[in-house]
Amino acid sequence: MKHVYIIVNTIKDPVMAVTSDILVWLKKNDCIGYVESNVKESINNNIDNIDKIDEINEDILGKIDFAIVLGGDGTIIHSARKLAQHKIPILGINLGNLGFLAEMEESEWQEYLKCILEGRYEVETRMMLKAKIYNKGILIDEGIGLNDVVISRTTLSRMIGFRLFVNNEFVDDYSADGAILATPTGSTAYNLSAGGPILAPHNEMMVMTPICPHSLGSRSIVLSSHDEVRINFIHNRQSWSDNLMLTIDGQKGIELEKETEVIISKADIQTRLIQLEGHNFYNILRQKLGNREVGKSHENETSE
Repeated sequence: MKHVYIIVNTIKDPVMAVTSDILVWLKKNDCIGYVESNVKESINNNIDNIDKIDEINEDILGKIDFAIVLGGDGTIIHSARKLAQHKIPILGINLGNLGFLAEMEESEWQEYLKCILEGRYEVETRMMLKAKIYNKGILIDEGIGLNDVVISRTTLSRMIGFRLFVNNEFVDDYSADGAILATPTGSTAYNLSAGGPILAPHNEMMVMTPICPHSLGSRSIVLSSHDEVRINFIHNRQSWSDNLMLTIDGQKGIELEKETEVIISKADIQTRLIQLEGHNFYNILRQKLGNREVGKSHENETSE
């Protein structure tokens, strides 16, 4: 018997129709489903003729075999920080738009859940980042993210001056709209939009990409997962010091000051994503970004 934790974006599934269908299916296939307390009542009102669904708690988390996350990439990223601490694998079902992290679309869940229960899948680990924020040498805040750590402004469109160190070695002073520190998972998000490289997700590395740098020579730097990045703002003009913000995965924001120093490194925990047989990163990359089918031209290339 499998214990399955269901996390749903209520904006994407407002009447809990998809979530309820999945929970009924799991019950019929000898699984126990658990949900958050805020959606329990809505789901139980939808479900007839089976036992009512229980809500998740800390004691049950240790028994969970895997989690199903319904929504878009943002929902998966938000859930990853909690689930990674308990080493719970994530199966994403895309109810959003792009859906890089989701393993299946809404119409495919029943077919692929059968594969999961039959054991026809792998678990891929994804590196996460840890950001620590110091003010005059005192740790004031910290956080963990799956996608990226971004330093930018909250209001006025002005540049930021920052100084970059890697493993305490001075790299350069930058004048830019900000900086992105991304994992391979996050390399296809803001990093890609800012002109940074795509990193295959099975790698353990990070990339620093300046946002709209005021220099043609300022480009992305790909770093090892063993490297430690340190950023300070002593190079920042006084008039640029207002409204500095560090965000983690676009979901946690921390205000920064001129005296602030940020240290970013590989986190001690990892996100675990369920990967189905026949699914791979390069297929997803082609479909999501290129929207091109593999046709006869590709077959000719491989046969020559």
